[in-house]
Amino acid sequence: MKSKPDTSSSAPAVVSFFSVIAVGVTAVVIALLTLVYPESLQHFVSTFASVENKPNVVNCTAAEQYLTDVLPVKGFHILCVQKRIDNKLDITAFKDGNAPSLQNQTSFEHLQTHLEVLLDIQMPDDEVARKYKQPYALFTPEGKRLKRLDDVVNNVVFLFEGGQFIWPGIRIGHKTLVKDVTGKGDVVVETLSMIPLVFSVEEFLKDDEIDIIMNLSLDHLKPSTVALLDGHENRAATDWRTSTTYFLSSNKHPRLGEIDQRVADLTKVPIEHQEDVQVLRYEKTQKYDHHTDYFPAELHKNSPDVLKSIDYGYRNRMITVFWYMSDVAKGGQTIFPRFGGAPRPQTMKDCTKGLKVPPKKRNVIVFYSLLPNGDADPMSLHGEVVSKTTTKGCNGVSKGIYHINQLARSSLHRYSRSCYKISQFSLPMFLFFSTKN
Repeated sequence: MKSKPDTSSSAPAVVSFFSVIAVGVTAVVIALLTLVYPESLQHFVSTFASVENKPNVVNCTAAEQYLTDVLPVKGFHILCVQKRIDNKLDITAFKDGNAPSLQNQTSFEHLQTHLEVLLDIQMPDDEVARKYKQPYALFTPEGKRLKRLDDVVNNVVFLFEGGQFIWPGIRIGHKTLVKDVTGKGDVVVETLSMIPLVFSVEEFLKDDEIDIIMNLSLDHLKPSTVALLDGHENRAATDWRTSTTYFLSSNKHPRLGEIDQRVADLTKVPIEHQEDVQVLRYEKTQKYDHHTDYFPAELHKNSPDVLKSIDYGYRNRMITVFWYMSDVAKGGQTIFPRFGGAPRPQTMKDCTKGLKVPPKKRNVIVFYSLLPNGDADPMSLHGEVVSKTTTKGCNGVSKGIYHINQLARSSLHRYSRSCYKISQFSLPMFLFFSTKN
């Protein structure tokens, strides 16, 4: 009787042969990708570098350094997400930048949903908001935008409901080191106010940059204008503002582009969000009454062109960077009358109360017109105290930064607004000088 042929050794040999072929083909494909499409290979590797392989090394107590005990910061949340041995995720969240923390547990697949529920993030509830409202975004504490959800795991990260990075103020007097700022290296940002959020930076500009701005602007200064609110259509701009202005395009000189990049490095908001520099001159007795730099949609209902330009309130000035171009002996301060949460002043011409920032050559102040959740901040009301000295040059320069890309810039940045009741203006960033900018 013939025995059946023994095939037990041939099957593994066949499998082994095809395994070798598969490995060889894979190696060739990877080699070709490396040579021809290195970016694609990097994306391939990062995509398959699963969160499962990330070690649990984060210490969530590191999040506490960013907390404030001053007040809830609406729309700013600090997260620490830790991966456990069983691959579940432990979430520690500090809602609105405050203690105590919120705790939850989830899987990676449900992380986004759990974060939205835990932080009570509301989705747009009307057609206009769904069309124009910017979605929330995640950032490192240094201001780098995170594009992958798994970058949240085993890290301390910030979530901003308004979709753009804002430096945490922490408390008045707090100092934050911002690294690798173009043309300056590392700079120190000091908190001057939490309500509204105001920072200062010393020696931000250079003397030769001030000279360049002055030389390009002085011959072009014209009376400043305002974009009038509803009910103020027949009022003159000089009722609120008596300065002269020139919008200086960054393409006028290479150094202006360098300053733009410096501003982007400082604020961590892309350069494409910036307006042109607004150069200002305030001569003796000239002033700008209290105003805000954002456009209040509810007060421009009679101006459909303005409403369309600001996406019905969802595209607005977020930051003003104000450069001081000279020292001023008397007056010329930037004043925030609602400092600390003070009530709205009875008159927009009262410069006796509030935070006053004296103009100091080469310094800048940075203040936010929008809250971290994207809402306008009425506490950002501010004005310019009357200068009591004669100005030979320009007083300051202002650059506005929108929370949405400004590459398709409208002429709106050339307007300022009259303020509710008396005056409200929208400027980008101001620099004040007593001799020159």
